[in-house]
Amino acid sequence: MATAIDVKDAAGATVSVATNDAVKTSVDAVKTSTDALASLITTLDGSVDAVTAAVLANTAAVTAGSVTSLGAKTIANSPAVNIASDQIVAVDQKSLAHDVAVTVTRPANVTAYTAGDVVGGVIQFAAAGKNAGSILINGVELEYDVTALPSGMSTFRLYLYSATPPSALADNAVWTATADKAVYLGYIDLGSPILLGAAFLYASVDGISKQRKLATADLFAYLVTTGAYTPAANSEVLKVTLHSADL
Repeated sequence: MATAIDVKDAAGATVSVATNDAVKTSVDAVKTSTDALASLITTLDGSVDAVTAAVLANTAAVTAGSVTSLGAKTIANSPAVNIASDQIVAVDQKSLAHDVAVTVTRPANVTAYTAGDVVGGVIQFAAAGKNAGSILINGVELEYDVTALPSGMSTFRLYLYSATPPSALADNAVWTATADKAVYLGYIDLGSPILLGAAFLYASVDGISKQRKLATADLFAYLVTTGAYTPAANSEVLKVTLHSADL
């Protein structure tokens, strides 16, 4: 089948032109290419939709995971957060203050104390600060549950330790610093207890501002009388309250 024939143009010159069959073949080829291109575009469009859906799903998962994990990260591994100047953010602020009360029960006797004797043995103020951290001791209270001031009772002193004193002195033992030097943290004078309404004796000291380093979270102490006195009854109860704050 001829794909071209010779004809005369208006000037009488011979020119070669494509036959109808040749033109039809070219048109069919173009149509086939166009159909293939349209099919490819449809396929690409579907792929783009699938990629878009996957990106959106992954973005949502990453965003949700990041938000969920923010609170579980350390400060060093958390991204910075910028708060808008007109935004109010609620803060769950936990107090750094500690108020630790310890009850001390004297032995069942009325044995007299001499000046410098321990009352009740070792006292442990549990969770007086953060573990191995520094605290600021702000105040101490002493409550002595008797209804009259014992004869001879004057002031008390609270000796402080970072760990259980190795001396392990019991009630009515003479206080000594020799064995406890490695853990000794100084002392606080509590003053003279006064009788409140014929109900109990009370002494307190505030504004101490004594900074001390703990070995654990606990603080240890001896309560020592500075004056000789005779207990009024067996098994008297005392309460020592320590007020401190973490640094």
